[in-house]
Amino acid sequence: MKVKAFLALILAGAALGAAIALFHPASQPGSGEPLPADTAPSSRRAERPPLAANPGTARKPGTLSQAAAETTAAQSPAAPVATSVDKLERLTQIRESFRNLAAGDSTAALRTAKGIADENERETALLTLVTEWTQGNLRPPAQRASAVFQYGLETGLGLELTSRPDLAVLWANEMTDPPGRAAILQQTATALLDSDPAAAFALGNSLPQAERPKFLDAVYAGWGSKDTDAALRWADQLSDPVEREPALAAIRSVAPVGIGAALSVQDGYPVINQVFPGTPAELSGQLHQGDRIVALAQGNNPFVDVRSLSLQDIVQMVRGAPGTLLQLQVLSADAPPNSQPQTVPIVRDQIKFKRSSP
Repeated sequence: MKVKAFLALILAGAALGAAIALFHPASQPGSGEPLPADTAPSSRRAERPPLAANPGTARKPGTLSQAAAETTAAQSPAAPVATSVDKLERLTQIRESFRNLAAGDSTAALRTAKGIADENERETALLTLVTEWTQGNLRPPAQRASAVFQYGLETGLGLELTSRPDLAVLWANEMTDPPGRAAILQQTATALLDSDPAAAFALGNSLPQAERPKFLDAVYAGWGSKDTDAALRWADQLSDPVEREPALAAIRSVAPVGIGAALSVQDGYPVINQVFPGTPAELSGQLHQGDRIVALAQGNNPFVDVRSLSLQDIVQMVRGAPGTLLQLQVLSADAPPNSQPQTVPIVRDQIKFKRSSP
């Protein structure tokens, strides 16, 4: 009797299992059950859409939203850029990794470099990026070393990108502190003046309000030393005197109204070191390198002996308003002892520089 009861219990259990299988089919993919290897989804990340062949030029700053850029970077963690324990081999791997990264997403490349703790390895990574992005058109090593010494590694190398405004702005935002960011934006704006002055000055809009006057002064001064006439024309068309007057002052800090001669002091007297082409000093035909100035007069006023005056005081006496008369008493460089100075009248004018781009 007990055996029959046991067999009946087994048959009841089998029937119950069949009923469960009938009304609850096997789990679908994605339910957490393991799947056969030939139907498992690929472990590869979804590929990004193709990027521009020349990174950074197809997308202007601001085209990709900040949120989108951060999401892209967060969803695509960078693979290790170096795996070797040998230092030389690691640097070689880093260079190769960042050559590849330079051809892809610029933001991701910079954030990967920023995450490298070792300073020598980070320098290798950053220098590889700027070399690739400028196609090898770097500044002289001494100039680059001076910038790194003055501003630090990230800013010093970022200044290599001033000819690529989109990448320079991205670098300034991602890699630098506020002083370094301002330095990169200033030099990028100065480089951009030849092609797009409005865009150059617009770079300052991203700076805090308190820093913008310094930015504008630096850009106007840089423009004035490179192409004075173009800088003056731009400043003159500014309708607001609050903007126009500081702009003109910044330009004239490097391209003043004067006679167009560079001076130094020797034996207590100002000596002409250089006469600039096209300036009143050159056009007079009476001033030459090495001439010594012994006295100055404003218009028809009495002459003032300039011996033992500071160079700063002498420069202030030489400068003045356009169209005003300055008289100089000059001894030529080859004048014999006890010679009498020659009086040279010169009308001041705006000194204008025009320098070709490197």
